[in-house]
Amino acid sequence: MLPKYEQIKQDLLAEIKNHTFTPGDKFYSEADIKRKYAVSSITAVKALNELTAAGYLYRIQGKGTFVSKAKVSQSVKFSDIELHTSDTERVEVLSITLEQEPEMLVELGLPEESAYYKIVRVRYFEDAPFLLHITHLPRTLVKEPLDNDLAHYASVYERVRKDFGIDLFAMASVETNEIVFPDEPQILNRLHLSFREPAVKQIKHTYLPDHSVAEYIVSYKHWKYFKTKIEVEAE
Repeated sequence: MLPKYEQIKQDLLAEIKNHTFTPGDKFYSEADIKRKYAVSSITAVKALNELTAAGYLYRIQGKGTFVSKAKVSQSVKFSDIELHTSDTERVEVLSITLEQEPEMLVELGLPEESAYYKIVRVRYFEDAPFLLHITHLPRTLVKEPLDNDLAHYASVYERVRKDFGIDLFAMASVETNEIVFPDEPQILNRLHLSFREPAVKQIKHTYLPDHSVAEYIVSYKHWKYFKTKIEVEAE
């Protein structure tokens, strides 16, 4: 038999999925659940906490608990739409340097005495720069001594596959995107942006099967070349 809090959680979840509450609505309080199910505060709070942790609810200090606007009960697919064909694209490798910035070592999960390679690349559509990649790789994924031909790192994933037999495309990754107004000269100049124009900042971590970080990459995409499709499956 399910624990009481789990029974309550499933009952409340059914109300959310059946649209008894709409996204943004104020949800039952702890006191409401205690009265509705004749249970203790501990049981009521545990049921609410479980639903909050799962993303169905969110709390605002001093105001209460609300139904999340996220479609957490549905499958949501995000995909970038390329606004140009790959045969008109080229990549220029600007630099490859061995560095030890503490902030980057943390992102890569490396000890403070370690080093990593920073690879800066620009992607062009015909002659227009549209994407600046700043890739950080652990030394273990860069074959030393470095090849003098920087063009061999135009595709970092292809280079890692050839040198180490590791397919980073097949690895787990987490990526976030946000709109920013860059003020760093390197970004503005490389993407031909004015200080009043936005860019899409993309941050991505890629993970090896042992959960170590294979790649930390910060990219800036020109706003003219950014388009995203969101697909939501029916329940």
